[in-house]
Amino acid sequence: MLTSFFGKSNPVNYLILGIFIALGYLFTCFFKNPVEISVTSIVINITLMAVAVLSMLLLDFIIRKNDITRTNTYAILFFTFFLLVLPQVFLAPKILLATGFLLLALRRIISLRTDKNAAKKILDASIWITVASFFQFYTLLFFIPLWIAIIQKPNSDYKQMLMPITGFVGTFLICTAYHFLVEDSFQWFFNWKEKISFDFSAYNSLGLLLPAAIIFAFVIWTGVNRGFRFSTLSTKEKPTYLLLFYCLLVSIFVALAGPEKTGAELLFLLPFASIICANYIEARENPKSSEKDISEFWFKEIQLWLVVLLPVLMLFI
Repeated sequence: MLTSFFGKSNPVNYLILGIFIALGYLFTCFFKNPVEISVTSIVINITLMAVAVLSMLLLDFIIRKNDITRTNTYAILFFTFFLLVLPQVFLAPKILLATGFLLLALRRIISLRTDKNAAKKILDASIWITVASFFQFYTLLFFIPLWIAIIQKPNSDYKQMLMPITGFVGTFLICTAYHFLVEDSFQWFFNWKEKISFDFSAYNSLGLLLPAAIIFAFVIWTGVNRGFRFSTLSTKEKPTYLLLFYCLLVSIFVALAGPEKTGAELLFLLPFASIICANYIEARENPKSSEKDISEFWFKEIQLWLVVLLPVLMLFI
């Protein structure tokens, strides 16, 4: 049973999910979108494949480090198979890299609930968000959850509220100096801000519309269920879940503001959607609910199988 296997955090779980991501990347890049074989293309593709796998591992690290779920691998299971039903992601290196940097920022943002090394965390998060914006401009919106996290943290003050600006300006100046030295031009700045596209014609394809609809259905169903049970969370847990909800909302705006709509932009939602779905599956409010309610257990088991089998079903659409 998937609930039993992924209900634990074993090294083999990470190995299996990592292999699935690698196979999905190779299948997309060499079968759906053949590339010219060269040393450069091999290095680039291996790097991007590693970024995809490391993003999964980084998401798991964030979850475990901050006790967002119990000790299981449900979240990265959802992340992996949501990723596999969106092969367009593997053909969008900028979005893949931007998401990786945002996860590095998220690691710092969520850990702000403790006051230890707060200044360093704020500065690190602002730097990673700015770096992500060089690949996808509107990821700058993630400064909003950062400021919310600063307000929520213990002993916040106006100096800490100004630190994200310092991190942004410092990173921006370094990037500007690099482009000036290499290209002898400031032209990059004028190309940095991307135009917002409202062309959703790509979603007319059933191969994209169906997985997108299923992902949103999972998020809405599990998110609403979690919302009704929000009052059962401890006082310590509530700020973290509110922060994740804000991040989910911002990620939706980032996806909508992208310069083109190919389906790859949905990657910005996946880390937060995966956590919400994992919270529902594990039934954190009652760890033994699966044993007491057989119908609920099978309902969750079927949900997991649907997510796992969906990438295979999409091959025939």
